[in-house]
Amino acid sequence: MQLDAMVELVMDLGFRPLIFTKADEALKFLQESRDEIRLLWTDYRTPGEITGGELAIKAMSIFPGLPIVVTSGVAGTAYKLESGITYVSKPWSVDVLSRLILRLAA
Repeated sequence: MQLDAMVELVMDLGFRPLIFTKADEALKFLQESRDEIRLLWTDYRTPGEITGGELAIKAMSIFPGLPIVVTSGVAGTAYKLESGITYVSKPWSVDVLSRLILRLAA
């Protein structure tokens, strides 16, 4: 349900979301992509061979300067992230997400 709401929000803001159900699939796309990627948003616990948190850290080396947002509902997650990664705790509001996405992806 949260994913559906986020996809709708991102599309309403004029962006085209790319959705991956596993963090390693997203990483593979990032490594092979020629598309312009404006923002990476992942859940800390996104499943796969790597976690969403690991995806965020690896993405920083592939795309220096890429805005990266990690979200989680687990307390203490923000302390496990690298400097330069934005953390948003769950639950989040559509208004907060809209402002953050527009600020980071502009």
